[in-house]
Amino acid sequence: MAEFYPFRAIRPAEGRAASVACLPYDVLSDEQARKLAENRESFVHVIRSEIDLPDGTDPYSNAVYERAGANLEQLLQSGSMIQEDHDCYYLYRESTDTHVQTGFVGTVLCRQYDEGVIRRHELTVPEKEDDRTRHILATGAQTGPVFLAFERTEQETKLIESVTQREPVYDFLQDGVRHQVWVIASKEEVEAVKQLFESIPVLYIADGHHRAASSCRAAKEQNAGDNEEAGRFMAVAFAAEDLAMLGYHRFVKDLNGLDKEAFLQRIGKDFTVTAAKEQLPEARHVFCMHLGDAWYTLEPDADLYNEGDSISRLDVSILQEKLLAPVLGIKDPRRDARIIFVGGEDALKEISALADTYPEGVAFLLYPTAIQDLLAVANEHRIMPPKSTWFEPKLLSGLFVHRIDS
Repeated sequence: MAEFYPFRAIRPAEGRAASVACLPYDVLSDEQARKLAENRESFVHVIRSEIDLPDGTDPYSNAVYERAGANLEQLLQSGSMIQEDHDCYYLYRESTDTHVQTGFVGTVLCRQYDEGVIRRHELTVPEKEDDRTRHILATGAQTGPVFLAFERTEQETKLIESVTQREPVYDFLQDGVRHQVWVIASKEEVEAVKQLFESIPVLYIADGHHRAASSCRAAKEQNAGDNEEAGRFMAVAFAAEDLAMLGYHRFVKDLNGLDKEAFLQRIGKDFTVTAAKEQLPEARHVFCMHLGDAWYTLEPDADLYNEGDSISRLDVSILQEKLLAPVLGIKDPRRDARIIFVGGEDALKEISALADTYPEGVAFLLYPTAIQDLLAVANEHRIMPPKSTWFEPKLLSGLFVHRIDS
């Protein structure tokens, strides 16, 4: 049984949400962060506080974390953000021209993460986990939600329909995405959300593995129990069927000492290589490759993977185990500086820019991992290869903050 709790969110004041909210810290480029920083209300000053310090400041220095905490307090003192005076749940909807997803915002127990009620499918990188843990402890808050999924229930659908009949507290557009938030505050609705999640046996981390792991590390450092805010972490939970996944692509800066002809000959032993036009893959087990000034499709031989195995059948696994590692020497994709991961709607544009920067490189574009594959791997308590999933639209930071020292 999943335990899902209301909390006293710190959130933008009325009319300030569009000014405060921004993309997550790990999605923003340095250029984007500095542009957003021109707005003193932007939450970028909390999640990327190094932008307020002199150029060249180590982003992992104590001064950066201290500034993050001070900036959060400044947003509260200035009135740009407020803290709820009682525990609430929230409903968060993101809409584009082609997609709508609506999730419940609350907190979950770190204990249930450790016990496997909240299931993961990726490993974390120690350095990133260290960074987020320090950020949580310095700010006394979790500043970005963990993105959770669950298998849909009829109760969830009815509850969303009921809540969204009234006007949202926030309704604004940012980068082509409409963001709407409803506060769930009445005793009856709060109880209904609680009962909904008590009927859900398992929650899955779709995105935000480092936020979850770091929150639980911070809880251990503070010896926090289930009934303390520090013993819980903030999350937005969506029905898995509603989520949109895009391909998460790979660019390798060089051919590992091979020339183009030798490389094509080598991969031709395991893949059917066909000349093609610039495109994204249109089906599982088909890769699009950009090499030099040409495009190709790659189709792996059927004996390279096992459709009955939740890991082996993944396109990210096939590419990693049968091409990136043996041919290009990418043994540890989490740490190898020769590989760049590319996700999002502008992937083809970014691949083109990388090809101009690294003309000896090669790009592989992948079909999106299916959400049911993610659930299957998590249910088997297994781990996907790094960067297997890309979810869009991204959850904005600054719409909800979970204070752990209150």
